[in-house]
Amino acid sequence: MRRPIVVANWKMYTNLSDALVLATSVRDGTENISGVEMIICPPVIWLTDIAEIIQRKISHLALGAQNIHYLSEGEYTGEISAPMVKDTAKYVIVGHSERRKNFAETNSIVARKVATAIDTGLSPIVCVGEEKKDQNLAGEIVKDLKDSLAHIAAKDYKKLVIAYEPVWAVGAKEPATPEYASKVINQLREVVSAETPIIYGGTVDSSNVYEFVRRPEIDGVLVGRTSLRAKEFIKICRIIEEYKKII
Repeated sequence: MRRPIVVANWKMYTNLSDALVLATSVRDGTENISGVEMIICPPVIWLTDIAEIIQRKISHLALGAQNIHYLSEGEYTGEISAPMVKDTAKYVIVGHSERRKNFAETNSIVARKVATAIDTGLSPIVCVGEEKKDQNLAGEIVKDLKDSLAHIAAKDYKKLVIAYEPVWAVGAKEPATPEYASKVINQLREVVSAETPIIYGGTVDSSNVYEFVRRPEIDGVLVGRTSLRAKEFIKICRIIEEYKKII
């Protein structure tokens, strides 16, 4: 059985004091949750400080980076390499829709980042998703995933987390329906191994998360700005704990 996963993407939010308070609240509020792996992805500058807070006897709470460069070092001012974060982070988000849109990241670039993460010992959270709502685009999403995994071996698929993130649903009034998401995720499942968790991202909150995670093909969620509200994020984690015990 695949492990349920909740990813908190803090994006470019929080100053240091806010980040420490938020991390402490999440740590204390999720300490007794079992059977769910929770991954906090703060701005990279706060990784070390937050590591000191959350990595205290809570094995199911981990840290992730929001991005890495595909090279280990070099003259790339402002970039962050995988070796720079591997001592504090276990995961790294790769190919997020905002990176693809705002920084022109292609599948080729994403594939190099995925390979670099694997080689460095990080588990990539690989994001894919269509810009327009159209079930017929599932084939293109599958191709995007295949292209994004082009430089790693099938034996490494168990180290991945795949995040299906329909761009049109991010920040929208309504997310994709669970039925819509499930159809796409079932096709993505054919690309990776049976062990690879596939999660959903796109306007997820405590009022709708159970509709997604009650479906056995959806292993968890990627939460964006909602994860900046500790009580709401903790509630999401508890709902997933409850429903994944039932399934």
